[in-house]
Amino acid sequence: MNKGFYKNDEGNLLYAPNYILFPHAEEWTIENKDEYTYPTLGWYYFDSEEEARIFLNLPLPEPDTETT
Repeated sequence: MNKGFYKNDEGNLLYAPNYILFPHAEEWTIENKDEYTYPTLGWYYFDSEEEARIFLNLPLPEPDTETT
């Protein structure tokens, strides 16, 4: 996951890379990310998953380690 909208949903990271359609029929698009007021219903914009996890106080993913 990279840039996009992120939300902490009870410890689970939700990700919307391009847009969010809110229940009240408002739609956010990535092109207009700088025009929105954050948070809205828990959603924020971040440039990376790591940035989102740190801000939202979620654990970082374990690094992939391959054993051969």
